[in-house]
Amino acid sequence: MPNKPYWIFKKDELEKSTILAHELNISETDFNNIQSWFDLLLLKHHEASSDRDEQVKTEAELEIQFSELVSGISERKSYKYILPKLLNYNNVFNDAFLRSLYVARIGALLRDNLIPKFVQDKMIVYSPEDFLCVTAYFRDNYFISPNSNFLEDILKIEIVRGIIKQASVSIKFETLKNILHIVFQKDFHHDIICFKKILKLVSATDAELIDYLKKFRVENNQGCYKIIAEIFNLNISEDIWKDFEIKVQLINFFDSARSANPTPAWNRKLKEVSASIEEDKLLQTIQTVLRNENCNIYRLDYGAEWGDDVSKRFLKSARWIVASIKGE
Repeated sequence: MPNKPYWIFKKDELEKSTILAHELNISETDFNNIQSWFDLLLLKHHEASSDRDEQVKTEAELEIQFSELVSGISERKSYKYILPKLLNYNNVFNDAFLRSLYVARIGALLRDNLIPKFVQDKMIVYSPEDFLCVTAYFRDNYFISPNSNFLEDILKIEIVRGIIKQASVSIKFETLKNILHIVFQKDFHHDIICFKKILKLVSATDAELIDYLKKFRVENNQGCYKIIAEIFNLNISEDIWKDFEIKVQLINFFDSARSANPTPAWNRKLKEVSASIEEDKLLQTIQTVLRNENCNIYRLDYGAEWGDDVSKRFLKSARWIVASIKGE
């Protein structure tokens, strides 16, 4: 495979896969057979043209050979090795690292067919230690594609199986640090849905994780995460867990201003928030958000500007609360 990006990806991915296979105790036979199919997948992606008929034919061939691979697996536990590789390849295929052409039918094979089946298959069981190894495999990437559902699928693997609630405090911390590192790497954050799902996994025993979240920033310094960091570092309650719960409630609430004007549902949430936080602390939070008026636009390195919709919702909520207090 002479194309340099393909060679780089194949080399790096094989190194990571070898480590993951060892940690998951995958047999050498299954490892080699699985790698052969992924080598073929990468080759077909490299060779693909924009011709739809050719892509459909390739998709069918790959699906047949994947079925043969799965039926020939010697141990069921090898499935939990296949799934993270599917997600990893799908993520890089949605980027321009390998090539500028998006290979639609290979994308559909992974994203719409194989990945959902494996993600939802509860017979593919991960121990907390297994899942930590999987998230370590996922941790570093050339790019996190917003079109690959990479983060969403990683979290869905956990949600479907309830892995984190079985984990020790230390394993949970290291696992969520790996996932948060993927959040950190994203070039642009259109929403904070996955981040809020991570927050739901935090419990009262996770003091170290709560402290880590106070220090969490994203690589692109996007405004929405700047606001979130400032909220997390406010002094709302002396009780660490109560303080964190209120801040998560505030983050979820401030992100809910999605209409032109306050809705009945938003007003109900405002009453809930007002009942759980002292008025001066709520005002302090509002002031913190409003100080970040300049965060609603994100300027990319090449000069383009994108609206930071999350920051816009936070600012809108803050203004609505101020208007509500003034009786406007």
